[in-house]
Amino acid sequence: MNNYVNNGIEWLVNGGLTDALSEIFNTIHRDDQYEMVRNGHFRRVLKYTNSHESYYIKHYKAKGSIDRFKSLFAQSKAKREWNQGFLLLKNGFHTAEPVAMGETRSCGILRDCYIISKTIPNSIAVKALLLELIKTPAGVIQKKEVLRNLILFVKNMHDAGILHGELHAENILVDVNDFALFYLIDIGRARCGKKTTLPARKKELSRLLYSIKDVCTNDEIIELARCYGTFDPKEILESVGATKYRIWRSRAGKCLKKNNIFTIIKKGGYRINMRAEWDADTLLALIEKHNDSLRDRQENVIKNSHKTGITLVFCPDEKIKGVCVKEYRYPALLKRGVYSLIHSPARKAWLASHGLLALKLLTPQPIALCESRKYGILEKSFLVTENASGNLPCNQYVTEKLNRAHGKPVFRKKRRFVSSLAESFRKLHDLGVYHADLKANNILVNELPDAWNFYYLDLDRVYFNGRITRDERIRNLSQINASMPDCLTYTDRLRFYRAYMKGKKINNADKEIIRGIIKASIARKHLWPPQAKVLK
Repeated sequence: MNNYVNNGIEWLVNGGLTDALSEIFNTIHRDDQYEMVRNGHFRRVLKYTNSHESYYIKHYKAKGSIDRFKSLFAQSKAKREWNQGFLLLKNGFHTAEPVAMGETRSCGILRDCYIISKTIPNSIAVKALLLELIKTPAGVIQKKEVLRNLILFVKNMHDAGILHGELHAENILVDVNDFALFYLIDIGRARCGKKTTLPARKKELSRLLYSIKDVCTNDEIIELARCYGTFDPKEILESVGATKYRIWRSRAGKCLKKNNIFTIIKKGGYRINMRAEWDADTLLALIEKHNDSLRDRQENVIKNSHKTGITLVFCPDEKIKGVCVKEYRYPALLKRGVYSLIHSPARKAWLASHGLLALKLLTPQPIALCESRKYGILEKSFLVTENASGNLPCNQYVTEKLNRAHGKPVFRKKRRFVSSLAESFRKLHDLGVYHADLKANNILVNELPDAWNFYYLDLDRVYFNGRITRDERIRNLSQINASMPDCLTYTDRLRFYRAYMKGKKINNADKEIIRGIIKASIARKHLWPPQAKVLK
């Protein structure tokens, strides 16, 4: 090991200083010399390539005063990853070879740290490989081989006393020429010891299986758990479900914290939670345009009531053409006081939108949450989202695109649409999501060549309960039924329910639910009066 100092960075190099490393040290602060792989607020990944070799450079920034204070006593992230890399190689496990590690400190306090590793040739992430293999019949056979080799590799790793700390299918690479040769990457949280505990093994195995759940059937997951041994496969399935909820909470909660994706600032009398790539001045200008539009009653005003004001605002300087600004007003002093202590409707919608996206459900991309307070009391809130006005509300889409006047071709299209909408509802409920106001105008329809995407709106009363009750299902289904136009016939609505129930035959219990839906729909004064008799 050799030590060097360059550009204020103290480097530790594995071996001699090559020409490539010398160039990296000299240009480490010049992004134009590298390929940007990831550009986060606290972590960046760059790739350096010349005619002979290539390297990945990870750059970590200290997050704040607490992290800086910890650095006086604990190793930096780069140092930990450096040490774990050599430990893995020593124990016979493959990883990217660490080449150099650097730190910038002031009076012993860490500012930045770097780790440089060699790229791994002829390799691909396990997740990416599985996604490719499932596209062909021959690939499906190879997929079984990859999965079996993968689980045996993880078993051997655990038996050797090694825990990755963040084990999922994108942190394991596989050689494209040898499906039994795996590489561990992102090993900063790895631990090497004499043995691993059963709870730690179970947690890590469950995390790995969750990461491939979308490309594997439940039977394949059970078979992999059986192949690993040690645990009851049913127990692992339950643990995978718990892992899903834990990851969802972590990803959804990030929108309320300062991290690589989001930032929090105070400016112009507002506390702003926003995506890191946006500028606060730009957002405040958009809110000002929103206020001007409401005051002047311009054409871009969608809604203006004593509780909310919604406008579509054009933003020429950003990557997207426009945004939707929804203003939440709190005329009652009591509610303002309550929402000053708990999550306001705007904050609930901000959190719920990220909760839906974490579950891979669709909603317009949330951009920022801006809230103003006076003497600690909430005055008003603004939720800024991507403009999705190019899509039609569900009731309008059905009226304009699936009307009887268009003839038989539209009749077949309507059948496919009804089934697709029902599948979207089923997915929502299967994931444990309850939307308390699931009317047709709160669903936007994006028509694709042979399918549809459905975007959910008005999210301040969305609940992630984990399990949807019978009454909640009836309430949601009656809301959509009551708000659909009459060009959807009684047969169409039965077809919707059957698709929602995965095509199973309607039994007596289903008939009771259908009666409940019709009764609740009539009470809501729905658009479509049923002409057929209620099921007997």
